[in-house]
Amino acid sequence: MAAICLGFHGAENPHAIIALGPGPLGLSASRVAERIDVPANRITSIVKGERSVTADTAIRLGRLFGTTAEFWINLQSHYELELAKSKVAEETVRAIRPLVREMAVA
Repeated sequence: MAAICLGFHGAENPHAIIALGPGPLGLSASRVAERIDVPANRITSIVKGERSVTADTAIRLGRLFGTTAEFWINLQSHYELELAKSKVAEETVRAIRPLVREMAVA
């Protein structure tokens, strides 16, 4: 049986922190789901990177793992921002004229 491993694996996202693999906690995705009273497919989907950590799940994970909801939400936000940065072309961002410059010139 696969187990949940709470630990950093070089990636800064919730999927890497709640990752399937041998872990010191020995918790399966279904056991985590049971402990935090959510459907097992929610945790499995988060682990697979198919679903984001919601505020509700963050509160529950924070309680279970002795962290905070903000920890999980910040991980998710940071991960999504990094993904977006890697997808948005640098030229596209450079082509946007900052409003601050226009206001300073006026």
